[in-house]
Amino acid sequence: MTRHYFAAALLCAFSAGTGGAGTTWEQGGTGTGTASNSPTEIGDGHMVIQTSSSYENVEMEDADHPMNGAAGPCFGAVEAAPAGVTGGGICAFTDKAGDKVVLHWHAEGMDASGALTGSWKLSGGTGPWAGAEGGGTFSSLTDPASGHFVNTITSSVTLP
Repeated sequence: MTRHYFAAALLCAFSAGTGGAGTTWEQGGTGTGTASNSPTEIGDGHMVIQTSSSYENVEMEDADHPMNGAAGPCFGAVEAAPAGVTGGGICAFTDKAGDKVVLHWHAEGMDASGALTGSWKLSGGTGPWAGAEGGGTFSSLTDPASGHFVNTITSSVTLP
């Protein structure tokens, strides 16, 4: 494929930050870091990509957003075939307060720029993340030469 390799550098990270209990945060942001993608060619226009990414920082529109400043690893696999893009994985992030959060991401497509697109959902964690709910969408684009990615996200996150 001549398109950019997807950043399976998916989803974002979270930080408990200064968000108040019972608050729902709905806004966008970006996650940045480096990805290591290992593509395996299956046939013409068909490949499977093993992904591993490391989020260095998630920056939300509002610095008080509970996802702002988080970092950590994501792992997964994506299949890109003439019939479409599928796949998914798991991220384990640490927020600015040191609490952990786990989320699942699901690849659903690829846009014209080669960015992997999809959705994500919280599935547990420690501290305020133990009872948090939420998810959103993502569009992640990796520079195949450097491995640097930018993941543009939307979020709707509610802390208990």
